[in-house]
Amino acid sequence: MRIIISTYVLTLFLMVSCNHTNKTTKNKAVPNFKNQVSSYLLTQNSIGKNRVDTLLSESFIRNMNGIQMVSNISEHKSNMHVFLNGFPDMTFTFPTQLIKGNEAFIVWIFTGTHTGTFGEINATGKKVKVNGISHLFFDKEGKIYREDVFYNKLDLLQQLGFTLNLPITE
Repeated sequence: MRIIISTYVLTLFLMVSCNHTNKTTKNKAVPNFKNQVSSYLLTQNSIGKNRVDTLLSESFIRNMNGIQMVSNISEHKSNMHVFLNGFPDMTFTFPTQLIKGNEAFIVWIFTGTHTGTFGEINATGKKVKVNGISHLFFDKEGKIYREDVFYNKLDLLQQLGFTLNLPITE
């Protein structure tokens, strides 16, 4: 009986010790991605936009609402310039961030005043507020290689004054 109890205690001790080591290893990796996420989020606002080169991998892609919009860093900068041009006072806030492994999920709120040309849309002077979520993927070097962005584009366009018409069914 004494041997069984000793074996049980030793096994329990080994399991706890092994589990503790894994948690420590995981916790060491998370701050790196947390710093990367924080730095990337700063680039979304006009401050820090020049640092994006150090945060994204060369093969970075960005999908917006399921459509690939960007396939490299240069295209990402151009895409963000469209937003900066249309909404020079644009600001992102990030109420929720979740980092799991080499992925991050970011809930964001975009606000701005449409005082410049946004794509082909002339300035309307209207203020907008759009909620969305980004799913970031990190490579082994800690660089972001993919971002999937989801937001309600119709909501943005309606805030700019666009309307949705019923389809012609005849």
